[in-house]
Amino acid sequence: MKIKETITRLAALLLACATLDARAVDAVIFDRAASSADLRREYSKALLLQVMERTVPEFGPYTIEYADIHMERPRLLAALKDGKLINVTAYPADAKWLKSLRAVPVPTDMGLQSWRISLIDSKNQDRMRKLVLPEGLKEMTAGVGSVWVTRASLHDNGFHYVTGSNYIGLFDMLIAGRFDYFPRGVNEIFQEYDLRKQAYPQLAVEDSVVLHDNIPSMFFVSPKNPQLYKRIRAGMEALLKDGTLERFVLEHHRSYLQRAKLCNRRRIDLPNKDIDPAMLARKELWLDPFNPRHGFCPK
Repeated sequence: MKIKETITRLAALLLACATLDARAVDAVIFDRAASSADLRREYSKALLLQVMERTVPEFGPYTIEYADIHMERPRLLAALKDGKLINVTAYPADAKWLKSLRAVPVPTDMGLQSWRISLIDSKNQDRMRKLVLPEGLKEMTAGVGSVWVTRASLHDNGFHYVTGSNYIGLFDMLIAGRFDYFPRGVNEIFQEYDLRKQAYPQLAVEDSVVLHDNIPSMFFVSPKNPQLYKRIRAGMEALLKDGTLERFVLEHHRSYLQRAKLCNRRRIDLPNKDIDPAMLARKELWLDPFNPRHGFCPK
């Protein structure tokens, strides 16, 4: 009886340990891109992998899967609240998301996406160069997604815009003349241009203006996954502290910053009332592309 009882208890202990190990695995479900031509998610996916790997010693194993379908912002927010179809994404921050989800307070790209230059029809290049700023740009019309945070920033700062219902359609709208310029993050515009320049021969990168809207991209975690939030926040802070995050940002974006030639552009600042001033005050969170030490601007 004692031998049988010992075996039974051992089996129960092994089963409990197996169950505990299964529960200890942090399961990430990340959002899916709009299409194979939409490369906006690639950087944040690579960064998330770095975060999860960095935190293995403290938090244990993990898995990363992807949502079955692409979701635009309203549906994505609802799914993140629920935490079943998706539990992590990286997106520009707005007031509703900051209130409803757990936002990791370290910008994923150290603020690079908030430096915006525009895709235009090449016939408008000379006109853009001659604008008196900011008044001249306010007389023109920007194109933006109907639920994008950029729309609120343009509205709050007195710029005209038209909206498109989806990301891919905005490129067609630009070429059709529905709006004059399409502001894009410096981290994404050159991939978009390179992918589409053959299909749209008149597409061009505007070369004289940069908007700075202070909208950080952040990891957002479902409130149903507090442990996952704790892990991603710890990982981002660790990458920031030892300089890995800055090196990672520059490794992925150096060529884009070189092509952007920000120091040759006229700058328009668009204040953002939704971001915690304490976050803006943490200078180590933000990569300044104008700092000569990065080599993009002359000393």
